[in-house]
Amino acid sequence: MRIEPVKIKRNGYNLSGTIIKPEGNKKIPAVVFYHGMVSQSKPRYIKRAVALSEVGIASLCFDFRGCGESDGKLGELSLSDWLEDAFVALDYLSNLGFADKDRIGICGKSFGGYMAALVSEQRKIKSIVLQAPGVYSDEWIDIKFNWDEDFTKIRKEYRKSGKALDNRAIKAIEKFRKSLLVVGSELDDTCPRHIVEGFYNHAGSANKKLAWIEGADHSLRDEKYNQQFTKLMVDWFKKTL
Repeated sequence: MRIEPVKIKRNGYNLSGTIIKPEGNKKIPAVVFYHGMVSQSKPRYIKRAVALSEVGIASLCFDFRGCGESDGKLGELSLSDWLEDAFVALDYLSNLGFADKDRIGICGKSFGGYMAALVSEQRKIKSIVLQAPGVYSDEWIDIKFNWDEDFTKIRKEYRKSGKALDNRAIKAIEKFRKSLLVVGSELDDTCPRHIVEGFYNHAGSANKKLAWIEGADHSLRDEKYNQQFTKLMVDWFKKTL
């Protein structure tokens, strides 16, 4: 197995990432991880990527701008900026010599799940895993904000409203026709049940599955829940990529 730090350069800024792949030079499936907002790709995502490598799947873990070790500052970035990062990271992975472009997957958590849905509308993706996927109002796409307590309150109210399933991410997942696994946490009040079920119910995939991790919160703080999710994710990509 090879674990290699990388810098992904784009228009004057860098994204910090890590490539994890099995040994060898043959073409293999590959997955990009989109982390949750105000988070980073290390170390939990790298552990998940290592688990994928053990079944022959390569991965890219990276930090969105303003997070982890990537350039940028919160308060100066918008959802549209982070969507650009999502495309940049996916395209970077897809163009690496070992990546089979016909077997590319995305694993997105919360904010990252929202990004995964949007990306699926414009790129060739064979399989997606959405972990506690979030939704955001289309009106916020170009607003630059700090993800402070005020925004957290506004976001929570939006997700409880009747408009929560009327946005670009839900419309995008309706068009997705490949394999989709949606995973929710039973005790999650950040991305609650009706949002998770909304992604699943609206998905156009012929091959789709909804799974729940009983007793888990949004962050999967208890390692046993993280391990449950990792197994679900690895099994899904092993079967669908």
